[in-house]
Amino acid sequence: MTRQLFLIALTIAVVPLWGCGTTGRWISTPSSEFSKLTPPPAPDYSKESSWASLPGIDSSAQDVPPGLKPGQPELIQAVDVFYLHPTSYFWRWHWNAPITGWLTRKITSVTIAGSGSAFNGAGQIYAPRYRQLTLSGFEIPESRIGGLDVAYEDVRHAFMYFIDHYNKGKPFIIVGHSQGSRLILRLLTEFFQEGELRERLIAAYPIGTWVNTDPSTQTAFGVPICENAEQTGCVISWRAFVYGSQSAFDLPPLQEKGIDLCVNPLSWKADSVAVPAEKNLGSIPIPMFGQSQPIPGLVGAQCKEGVLYFDQPEGWRFSLAEDEGSYHAYDVELFYVNTRENAILRSRKWLADHGISIPEPQKAEPASGSPEEGE
Repeated sequence: MTRQLFLIALTIAVVPLWGCGTTGRWISTPSSEFSKLTPPPAPDYSKESSWASLPGIDSSAQDVPPGLKPGQPELIQAVDVFYLHPTSYFWRWHWNAPITGWLTRKITSVTIAGSGSAFNGAGQIYAPRYRQLTLSGFEIPESRIGGLDVAYEDVRHAFMYFIDHYNKGKPFIIVGHSQGSRLILRLLTEFFQEGELRERLIAAYPIGTWVNTDPSTQTAFGVPICENAEQTGCVISWRAFVYGSQSAFDLPPLQEKGIDLCVNPLSWKADSVAVPAEKNLGSIPIPMFGQSQPIPGLVGAQCKEGVLYFDQPEGWRFSLAEDEGSYHAYDVELFYVNTRENAILRSRKWLADHGISIPEPQKAEPASGSPEEGE
């Protein structure tokens, strides 16, 4: 594959799920109905090859953008992060992807570098490969329901293997983006309504999907909504769009009742207060060719009607995968440093609340010499 074609493939992979267009839809739509294609073999999570990231194995989950400091080893060893990557398969050959394709693995690595690595300062990252639903499968009811069932079968097995063989009773964060977030919500429903796992949950970050809330209980999928930057045992989500974008409402939420959850990653509050750009500690573009130094103050943010809005960011690197005002591909990257710092803060808070002492961290440096005003 030429470099140009490789770039095109990467670009297609990171556009918003619902903005694939006619060509992208054809590329990612199998010619046979969902019920007529047999899914690929299920992953074996006892094998290292079934994981995109494991501690001690080199992966993009360990990347740290220039100008940022690595996390504290003591904190990272004390906490685990279970991460589910977004859609990175968009071919016609399967409704649910095999985990073996080299291009799918490369694109998965790019997505993990963008959204997964934001959590590597807060814990060790475990990221399973799974038989993800292909891009256009979300537009067809039969494949959306059946395909996500297949994907969740893998995710459920991976999570149980993680708990039984890797976690060793430690507290943990669960993170997803896009398709990965939809599957995180299923984990919340099945495993986190009560009990010992719920007690060890530092926070859940199902980012870039519709997360319906119950206003009467201030919960989402049975888990409390995070109301401040230090709360633990709670859920956080947002979907990123520029002001005025109508594509924020192109599709219905996952459930009929309640309102969509939006926790502002610049204030960590689920309110409608607009937070100025100077509170943004650093944004990064999609790391197709490695990490870039974060740019502070790129965008502010405001939650309205369950959507996170902001002004159009400048620069082609932040518009490459934009689609009709949707910045789905940049949900985490636009708020990368704030997300990183928040995951660290919540991890430290959970440990402190449970009598586990971790040395105080060194103060994080601004991404590019910007004064830390208003902190």
